[in-house]
Amino acid sequence: MYAGLSDKELWTKVVEGDKNALAHIYDMHFPTLYRYGMKLSKDDELVKDCIHDLFVTVWYSKERLSITDSIKYYLLASLKRLITNHLQKSQLNQSFTNDDYFAEASYESELINHQVKQERNRKLAAIVNELPPRQREILYLRYYEGLDTNATAHIMSLSINSTYVLLSKALQHLKKHSDKLIIIILSLLIH
Repeated sequence: MYAGLSDKELWTKVVEGDKNALAHIYDMHFPTLYRYGMKLSKDDELVKDCIHDLFVTVWYSKERLSITDSIKYYLLASLKRLITNHLQKSQLNQSFTNDDYFAEASYESELINHQVKQERNRKLAAIVNELPPRQREILYLRYYEGLDTNATAHIMSLSINSTYVLLSKALQHLKKHSDKLIIIILSLLIH
């Protein structure tokens, strides 16, 4: 019913009070929001609570919402604000999990393939996790979530120039380990 609508049209339906449109947005974006939230905090319940609070806030303030061209961008930025505010109030340090950024072996895989994939993923995550948290975050937003530089800058509260500098530093680190990365990525593609 809502699949063919643009973000602007879908958001307009929410602003007009369509609960089903909001439920559709929730179903469509929950996995992305959850993954991103878990990069900001290790607390599974906190992330789920913040996502829930975000959608409750959207519903109860729908008359005051402005129309957006990118629901994903709006939700990611809002979720980051909620989690950051909660962590600041709780005086907890912001951290990322060591979860794999790229692939996760399935339970149906053969045991040997499963172990080989886990080892490759561990090595890949180890290279990425050598980066400072902000550099990991920028790589996640740009390449895993596919956000453009402006959206990434806004979510991370950076200027466009600072965003490019931070991204460049992260990519330089990966380039330094490019020989390891090429071997890992090729082995992922072959298997």
